Amino acid sequence: MNTLIIAWTEIKLTIREKSNIIYMLALPIFLITVLGVALGSGFSETVKIDDMKIGYQVTEEALEQPFEMFIKEVETDAFAFEEITSASEGEEAVKNGDLTAIVEVDKEGMHLSYQDQLGEFSKAVIEGYMEGFSGELQLIQTLYQVAPEKMATYQSASKETTNQITTAGVAGKETESSIQYYSIAVITMMMAYGMLYGAQILASEKRSHTLNRILMTPVTRGQLFTGKLLGCITIQSVFIALTMLYSYLAFQMDWGSYWLIVFGLFTLEMICAIAIGLFADGITGGKLKGLPGILSIVITIFSALGGAYFPIPDSNVWKNISPIGYLSTVMKQVVYQNKLDVLLLPIIVLVLISVGCILGYSVLTRKKEVI
Repeated sequence: MNTLIIAWTEIKLTIREKSNIIYMLALPIFLITVLGVALGSGFSETVKIDDMKIGYQVTEEALEQPFEMFIKEVETDAFAFEEITSASEGEEAVKNGDLTAIVEVDKEGMHLSYQDQLGEFSKAVIEGYMEGFSGELQLIQTLYQVAPEKMATYQSASKETTNQITTAGVAGKETESSIQYYSIAVITMMMAYGMLYGAQILASEKRSHTLNRILMTPVTRGQLFTGKLLGCITIQSVFIALTMLYSYLAFQMDWGSYWLIVFGLFTLEMICAIAIGLFADGITGGKLKGLPGILSIVITIFSALGGAYFPIPDSNVWKNISPIGYLSTVMKQVVYQNKLDVLLLPIIVLVLISVGCILGYSVLTRKKEVI
C-alpha cells in the first residue's frame, strides 16, 4: 500500500511540475511537428527507392513457365528480372552491385538474398512482390498440372491480381515521409532521456533533506524507490501514448497493425534508460552533480548517430551502432513490415540491462547502508 501511495504522489508531483510536461510531452510534439513539416519536401526527395534488378534461378522444371509468366506481368523498367545460371554467379553479381537481390525457386519454395546495404523499404518492396507470387504460384502450378488448356484464360486474370499486389502495403510505398521518420526517431530519442530521471530518482528528497525523515517512518527505502519508479513509468507511458496519438491525429501517422507492441517497446526502452541512470547514480554514490550533464552528452551523441536530428538510411553502419538508431530501425520493421521476429533480440537485451542495473543499484545502496 505504501508503494502505491508513493507512486500516486510521484505522478501528481510530475504533473504539477511544468518543466516535466514541457520536456517529456511538449518537446517531442514540437520536434515531430517542426522537423516533420519543415524538412518534409527535402526529405521526400532524398529517401527514395532506386531501380531494382532481381536475378532468378528456377531449378524445378514444372515451375519455369508459371514463373516466366509471372515475371512478364510484374516486370517494369524500375523492377526488372535477369536469369542467372547458378546461385554463386548471382551472389557475386549482388556483391558487385550488378543485381539488387537474387531469388531461387525450387520445389521447397523461394529463397531471397539481398545486398548488405539494401534499405528496409527496398527489401519490403521485393518481399511484397515475392509474397504475392508465392500465393499465386501455388494456384498457377496446380492449374498447370491439372488443366494446362486453361492457362491462357488465367493469364488475363493474373494481371489484375498482380497489380493489386504491387500497390498493397509497403510494396506501394516508394518514399518514407518525414512525419513517419521523425515520429519514430524522436520518441525513441526522448525515451533515452529517462536516464536523467533515473540519475535523480531520489535527488529531490536529498536536496530537501527529507530522505532521512521519510526513512524514519514505516516506509522503507525499497518501498520509496519502487513507488517512485512505478510512478515515473506510469506517467512516462502516458506521455508516450499522447505523443503517438498526436502524430496519428495531426499527421495521420500510421503506427501499423502492431501499434500496441510498438508502444510496449517504447515503454521498455524508457524503463531500461531509467535503470541505467539509476545504476550510474549508484556507482557515483549520488555525489556527482554533473552526472545528468554527462548523460545528456552521451544521449545527444547517440541521437545524432542514430538519425534523430537528420535522416540517415537504415543500412548505415553508424546508425545501427547507436542504440537509438538500432531501435528506430526495429520499430520501422514492426510498423511497416509487420516483422515481429526482429523484436526478440532488443527485448532480451533491454530486459537484461534493466534487471541488471536495478539489482546492481540495490546491491550498491545496501552496501553503503551497512557501511
